[in-house]
Amino acid sequence: MIKHSRIAFGFIYFLLVLISGVVNAQGGLNFEAIEIETVQLEDNVHILMGGPAQGNVLVLSGPDGVFMVDSMYAPMHDKLVSAIGEISAEPIRYVVNTHMHGDHTAGNDALKAVGAQVIGQENIRARMAALGPGNLPDLQYQDSITLHMNGEEILISWPQPAHTDHDSMIFLKNANILHVGDIPSNLRYPNIGIDDGGSVDGMTQAARMVLDLIDEDTRLIAGHLGPIVPVIEMEAQLAMFAEVSERIQAMIDRGMSLEEVLAARPTADFDEARSAGAITPERFTGLVYTDLSRRQE
Repeated sequence: MIKHSRIAFGFIYFLLVLISGVVNAQGGLNFEAIEIETVQLEDNVHILMGGPAQGNVLVLSGPDGVFMVDSMYAPMHDKLVSAIGEISAEPIRYVVNTHMHGDHTAGNDALKAVGAQVIGQENIRARMAALGPGNLPDLQYQDSITLHMNGEEILISWPQPAHTDHDSMIFLKNANILHVGDIPSNLRYPNIGIDDGGSVDGMTQAARMVLDLIDEDTRLIAGHLGPIVPVIEMEAQLAMFAEVSERIQAMIDRGMSLEEVLAARPTADFDEARSAGAITPERFTGLVYTDLSRRQE
């Protein structure tokens, strides 16, 4: 059994790291220098990429208007709208948030101001409202909702608690394109929303569910980097999750503190392949340690 004092210290230490990381994630970005890269997947399906620290935005365009996934940080609004304007002159009608984190939702209010409605899983609104009144979704669903726009059937579904307790996956059925948000997919260390209902087990189960759902022609869109994720990368992420979790759990069972686990570098043999992401090995280790430790309470 883990002593409560050690768990409490671990939580306090990690919350400080997490808060610092959130502040630096937005405050440390030079938004004026960031350019949006537009990647075309189909005649009317594009991905807008603003670098590894912001979520990839999926855009479905056509005569019914523009459907989007995620909204980046608020200072990117003008560039985001400009990039969409290069794709379509139709109004932005819907934005789906894959989850609450600011790199995916902080531009919501600016998009709502130009007429968009924001959709999210039902748990997201209370989570976001607890942080303040801004950027809240207008429309909520429980398990899934289907939209029909621009000749596409869009399935928005909840994979159960994973990265957070309110993740959304967005599947363009006709195009066979699946946006998985921040469910583990490409080769980076993923963030785990340990204070937002997320867990190691939930993320692992959701990634396995994705692998069971897709076929060999499905194009996976990652929340970051990519944008197209080879299935082999998602499989590699699952293997990494299992191995690192097992190592850290064994260290917890031996009574090791967070500082001792960080010093042991349980991710060392995976670090080089995952250096492109915004989550450092130390932050990822702290997330896994914190989540696994609270099982022992």
